[in-house]
Amino acid sequence: MPFSTLGSNARGLIILVRMSPDQFRKLPRNVFLNNLLKAIRLVMEDVVLVNVEHEKFPVALCSLRQHLHARQFLAFGKNLLDVAVYTTQPYEPVLLYGDTAFLGAGEIDMLEYDAGRKKQLWQAIQRMFLG
Repeated sequence: MPFSTLGSNARGLIILVRMSPDQFRKLPRNVFLNNLLKAIRLVMEDVVLVNVEHEKFPVALCSLRQHLHARQFLAFGKNLLDVAVYTTQPYEPVLLYGDTAFLGAGEIDMLEYDAGRKKQLWQAIQRMFLG
């Protein structure tokens, strides 16, 4: 599946989304996302944003790995990474293949205004990154 990227992946964290190219280009300035990264001691330059360009199908982990050396994935939305589609629950961090940490959450624009889900996400992120 085709995907586009923003960022250079200094620390190996990939953030997966599915949105219009226009929205995607603005994502590095998203306040919610920047605050989230700051809380785990990262900045936007430390991550790669990946936009999954097919409206239904996920992108394959193996094709991402050919381009990006990531070990950690945060997915905002459903059906974004092939190996995670049937094996993961939202807000539950899991290890895939023993070395790839994956955490799925709701879409960013939904989370921004939902205190309950934001709290769930934050607890999951603490388990994944700060545990």
